[in-house]
Amino acid sequence: MRSLILLCLSFFSPEGECDLLRDSVHVTSAAARPNNELWCYKCLADVPDDRCADLRHNNSALIHKCHNDRRMCMVKRFSFTTSTENSTTPPKMWALERNCTKHCEPGCIVIGERTKLYACTSCCTTSLCNYGSGAEQRIFDIFLIAATAMILSL
Repeated sequence: MRSLILLCLSFFSPEGECDLLRDSVHVTSAAARPNNELWCYKCLADVPDDRCADLRHNNSALIHKCHNDRRMCMVKRFSFTTSTENSTTPPKMWALERNCTKHCEPGCIVIGERTKLYACTSCCTTSLCNYGSGAEQRIFDIFLIAATAMILSL
């Protein structure tokens, strides 16, 4: 069938234009986009003992295929600390979410004085990369910057 169409077009086309029709390929915008092959962990934890919060155990049920333009994995962690004049408690998690996302802004927002609320987000772009807690590195960075500033001010 293709040969018949090309033969018919060659009668109506000036010399050389038939090669242009035969050698060109039309690609729609949907076909031009690469397939989304990203897999992320997808879950929501509201207690630290939830299997979503600790991915060291069997977690195959939490693996989720990302679709469409959700091309990043993310972890959102919500935690808090309480302080007295002499000490501060370690961060205590009250919620953690893992999922595929379209937009992701990594970092932490800290609100409060004696009771500090932390909302930390981490982002990554490789399959099953959202296994961390989304908090440790950012909180450590904040403390490291504060400690460095105090030492430099002496």
